[in-house]
Amino acid sequence: MGDVSDAADLERLLRSPEGQEFLDEIRNMLVGRTIRKVTFENEAHIIATTLHLDDGGTFAVFQPSLEIGAIREQFEDVLEREYYVDYPDRIPKEDAP
Repeated sequence: MGDVSDAADLERLLRSPEGQEFLDEIRNMLVGRTIRKVTFENEAHIIATTLHLDDGGTFAVFQPSLEIGAIREQFEDVLEREYYVDYPDRIPKEDAP
């Protein structure tokens, strides 16, 4: 997570004319578009969500719930199970079928 100076810089950009212009460009790219497809991609520390729009454009979304820390917290058992799918020789003897 960022610190107070990161948050302050983001607020400065949000209030500036240049920041508003930048965000307006993003808004204009999305308003009125239809999402035709959604795909997911492993970006090493997060799963990126890509929206494929009706005009052929794409838009990447990075959700905090798809960051590796959040995934490890929410899906601990799933990740352990799948780890042993990748490395069956590492299953502890007491847990082996």
